Amino acid sequence: SLPLSINCGPRVAVPVSPRPAGFYGLDESDLDKVFHLPTTTFIGGQESALPLREIIRRLEMAYCQHIGVEFMFINDLEQCQWIRQKFETPGIMQFTNEEKRTLLARLVRSTRFEEFLQRKWSSEKRFGLEGCEVLIPALKTIIDKSSENGVDYVIMGMPHRGRLNVLANVIRKELEQIFCQFDSKLEAADEGSGDVKYHLGMYHRRINRVTDRNITLSLVANPSHLEAADPVVMGKTKAEQFYCGDTEGKKVRPQGPDSPWQARSPGHISDLMFLEVNKIL
Repeated sequence: SLPLSINCGPRVAVPVSPRPAGFYGLDESDLDKVFHLPTTTFIGGQESALPLREIIRRLEMAYCQHIGVEFMFINDLEQCQWIRQKFETPGIMQFTNEEKRTLLARLVRSTRFEEFLQRKWSSEKRFGLEGCEVLIPALKTIIDKSSENGVDYVIMGMPHRGRLNVLANVIRKELEQIFCQFDSKLEAADEGSGDVKYHLGMYHRRINRVTDRNITLSLVANPSHLEAADPVVMGKTKAEQFYCGDTEGKKVRPQGPDSPWQARSPGHISDLMFLEVNKIL
């Protein structure tokens, strides 16, 4: 029964076929026919034509596994094609053993951090990352790839959810500083602003272990109104550009969905990147 006895009208049965080909009036013999692939798909790799059976198999491997992707609402064809290429190219999801170990280690750090806080301070408000712990290895991978491409500064803005985990495992804030904010009996090493722990940010320069290059990571503190997070991050990014003497936005510019400077030099590898973690969450 529907909640509150709401009547939504008669339900329409949608025909479901065990094979997609059957829904479009194709039979088993058609599955072995070879079809030329359109330019909008990347499932062929180096091949321009595939049997229908293989086309269906590759599409199912790309879109019917553990990861779902939603992008057809995007009006920019170039962005849609970029997403298709990252999901449809054969072998794109294959990782080396070393990459798998790195991802596992980062995921374990993310989950163990949340488990410890839950067990130690279960009644404290902390806006944990449970259910989205993969954000940590995802962010660190983005930072690694950015460092490989010459990025020197990463400036991030994000909501409350998962902030402590990002501070601990991405920005590398000292764990004792985070734990001091949970327990009143522990004394912090320095005096803070008195703001709540899930509002605070951090600025840290360190060596990226994957690229062996210096990289500066910055997570801005939350403003009093979260809708101002984007302008605050963009303002700090613009300040970095100013002090680097980059008046045209070609050497240092932010990268992000709401960046007003994104249209400049689309093929340019910037030295400073803006991440809005809210889009990932």
